[in-house]
Amino acid sequence: MNSTDSLRLNFKPASERPISLAPRSWRGFRAERVVLQSDDPYEFRTLGETHYLALHDMRLDDGELHIDGLSPVRRTDLRDTLTYAPRGCTVAGWAKPRRGRNSFTAFYFDPEEAADELGERYARIDPGPFAYARNAALAATMTKIKDVVAAPDTDSLYAEALCLTAAMEILGVQPRTAPGQLTKTQVDRVCDYVEAHLHQPITLDELAGVAGLSRSHFSRSFRSTTGQGPYRFVTSRRIDQACGLLALGDRLSITAIAQAVGFANAGVFRRAFHQSTGLTPQQFRKERC
Repeated sequence: MNSTDSLRLNFKPASERPISLAPRSWRGFRAERVVLQSDDPYEFRTLGETHYLALHDMRLDDGELHIDGLSPVRRTDLRDTLTYAPRGCTVAGWAKPRRGRNSFTAFYFDPEEAADELGERYARIDPGPFAYARNAALAATMTKIKDVVAAPDTDSLYAEALCLTAAMEILGVQPRTAPGQLTKTQVDRVCDYVEAHLHQPITLDELAGVAGLSRSHFSRSFRSTTGQGPYRFVTSRRIDQACGLLALGDRLSITAIAQAVGFANAGVFRRAFHQSTGLTPQQFRKERC
């Protein structure tokens, strides 16, 4: 996916532009967060080339939203609301933001990619568009995606899982049957792959490929088989390996250990370690040495 999928904003005067955090992309998915830096009015439009989902954190003095198949919508308090338009459905309108902090997070996903991921194992409901709706579960997932966009060192495995969750929630996906179990051979292959690649980023795409499954099927089956999701499993293995290195004493710095077990940096490692053990890496080392 590329930048042509983005919502187009046209400000007047043209010199006023929004602050857009660097978009993040994964196979079949793209997300960006746009923070408005003024209360100047603007027009907006999508090209309808992908499925479009937005989480709004905005208040307007005035504005109007047009989505193919829906009546024009005029609302001013858009905080914690969601807008969705499937591919081929144009979103357009104009807005006059109220003075203050206003932003939105946009999520784009490819319909063919989603169909390949879901496959015949799922009964998919293709929803129509909606504007400024409220859905606590979907808003919570989109909030996590917003945080991923703002933190470029977020684990790709976690980001991909969030994107799949958002896609399944918006499409109303329900499994036709209970999730299947991975075979012992599949589990062993995944575990061997994780152990061999802990020192580097691991993606959901890679793990699903090792098991010979789509990402969504793999995620559900892995959780059903092991009792935990792929991201939590990989993180726990990284923490276990880090514990062994910390127990060796001061031979390696915290930064070196973080790199050795595949965390993006020492800060990410410290947060994950504390969340898992209740101790900082330094405290753990002091207790064990």
